[in-house]
Amino acid sequence: MKEYFDRIKNGAKLWEICLWWAFRLPMIYALIVGLTAKPFVLSDPLQVFGNLLAMFAWEIFMMFPEKSVLRHLPSYIQNVSVVMIFGASFCGKFLNLYYDSRWLDSGLHLVSGALCTFLGYELFAALQKRDKCKVSLPIVILGAVGFSFFVSTCWELFEFAADQVMCKSAAVTGGAPGDAQHWCYELAKGTPKEATLFDPVFKDRWPIMDTMGDIVLNSIGAAAAWIILKIFPYHHMELKGKNSPVSVTTEETEKEKEKVTK
Repeated sequence: MKEYFDRIKNGAKLWEICLWWAFRLPMIYALIVGLTAKPFVLSDPLQVFGNLLAMFAWEIFMMFPEKSVLRHLPSYIQNVSVVMIFGASFCGKFLNLYYDSRWLDSGLHLVSGALCTFLGYELFAALQKRDKCKVSLPIVILGAVGFSFFVSTCWELFEFAADQVMCKSAAVTGGAPGDAQHWCYELAKGTPKEATLFDPVFKDRWPIMDTMGDIVLNSIGAAAAWIILKIFPYHHMELKGKNSPVSVTTEETEKEKEKVTK
């Protein structure tokens, strides 16, 4: 356990840990409110708990063995993720800004498309660090963009699945249906959320236009990050010294030569 906490201490700066808890505490408050609300709606505290757990992702990664690529991700990825999760869960859901604000949901999807691309970039950097090898920059960026699209798709699938489960539960128990996708036009009617990225023409098409708008914004964000990485690739992935790909390759070559000689 001491080794684990030393890993956290050495891997993250004090101001980063303070930043994480500054966003976690309001989430804990939202969780308590959801658990004690009358009438009780399971989907609310469940969603907050899942998002709160995601705010500890980097600390959880540090529990993994050395061979896990997640162990090699830098702490600053969590600086961004806690802010995004806070904006989506606490501001969007708990404060109801998904409906009271026109641009929160759109802004989060646009930014998340870009951030997931940078996260994919960091993931490839961690793979190179772990395996002590280099991959050409175009392949890294292509993989990073693909990772962003993968995460964006998984998120939409998660929202769909969550709503399906909660709606079926509501049909049986008489409780409130899920609204993870923000599919309900009646809830959006008369609020800034009623306007979608694309004009639905007919209100029956409002849910699909809202979801497709999210996908388009994710794609725009990913494309913007791709351009940024093409112009300004940062070289944190380069390994030096004994762990460099050159030295590793040289050592392997020398070993092969010794085998042939013997």
